Amino acid sequence: MSFIRQMVAEDWPKYIPGFLLCLFFAFVVMNIHHVLAKYHKADVASLAIPVLEQKIGELKSSGAPVEKVAAIEQKIEKHRHALEKVGGSVGDRWAWATLLYQDLQFKYVAMLLIGGIIIRNTIGVSKIFLPGVGIARPLIKPGIIILGVHYVWSDVAKVGGAGLVLTAVFIFGTALAVMYLCKKFNVPDGLGGIMGAGTGVCGVSAIIATAPVVKAKPRDMAYAIGTILLFGTLMLFVMPYLGQMLDVSQSQFGAWAALAILNTAQLIAAAEWYGEDARNTAVLINAARIMLIPFIVMYTVWFYDLKENVSKEQQGLWNTIKSKFPVFIIGFFILVLLNSMHMPFLGGPKVAHTPFWAMNAVYKWFFAVGFAGIGLSISIDDMKKAGGVAFLVGSGAATAKMVLGLAAVLIIGSELLKVTGGH
Repeated sequence: MSFIRQMVAEDWPKYIPGFLLCLFFAFVVMNIHHVLAKYHKADVASLAIPVLEQKIGELKSSGAPVEKVAAIEQKIEKHRHALEKVGGSVGDRWAWATLLYQDLQFKYVAMLLIGGIIIRNTIGVSKIFLPGVGIARPLIKPGIIILGVHYVWSDVAKVGGAGLVLTAVFIFGTALAVMYLCKKFNVPDGLGGIMGAGTGVCGVSAIIATAPVVKAKPRDMAYAIGTILLFGTLMLFVMPYLGQMLDVSQSQFGAWAALAILNTAQLIAAAEWYGEDARNTAVLINAARIMLIPFIVMYTVWFYDLKENVSKEQQGLWNTIKSKFPVFIIGFFILVLLNSMHMPFLGGPKVAHTPFWAMNAVYKWFFAVGFAGIGLSISIDDMKKAGGVAFLVGSGAATAKMVLGLAAVLIIGSELLKVTGGH
């Protein structure tokens, strides 16, 4: 009993109001998302059924194989089911749903993030809710663990391998550029070091792991984290629409987001917003990126020639890296391993009424509550605190990485970056 008590924070009641707020917000938005998706599918079905029926007639008259006709009949049946869900019939239109859901990409991710920002910066979030809002954000990580059921080791070897090469080039290139420019413009080593690590790897985790090495001050850490989150927030809202304008495929967008957006939660939000295939690629490449955190710390040691300082504080340094290393990545890879073994009793994400199917059914709820926490915690006043030379250098390097990252994924192509899930 005492062991259980030690695992629970003594002040746990203060987290309940804010967490319940995020849960309620997520519940409302997920239901709106479901309604929009339902009417959008009905709108698509209403237009598609006459076209498919005409195609069946043409196939039958040309003596096409029975299997080909049967496949189209199955599509028609699926579309009729979509119409039945809204009590509609062929010829009815719900163009408003298609406009919101497909054209404007107003899905649960966008509604939670934009809605949360509006709430936080207009009516405000009372102090009683802030602790709970803060602990809602990390729920994205269990969602990422569950996504392990979508992958097999062949994906890790193919997409993860390509992602590892991409991330290694972009991480160390960005870190070197930021650290060099910070030195040139006389930015203190503490701030320049964590800014380079943050813009190179994955934002906050890299900043926290690198801070002891360069002896960054608390103010430097707050400044760097603010800069990273500000840039990530801007890219979160810009990149999905930019990707659509440039006709970037989902797998390419996922890789691009994993290279360009510096914070794990924000890149998952952008990729999920863009589509399921984008999210699957982003999660895998982000896992490769996170694995490089210890190396970026050592890179910082080399750049600032801190060998003597590190040797004195070696134990503290490695303890910091271990304590801040995202353990959820290990859980993710365990599920990838289990899914790769194709155990019948575990099933799969699309095999109904199996453990992996049940797990897959709930991951969006972890994401939804986490995204609610992100939206409700973004304060425009806090963002205004980021500025100065370090911000210009960091955001400039991150912007360059975004542009070069887009060029790289377009050159590589969709096929190498696409997650198959074993199918």
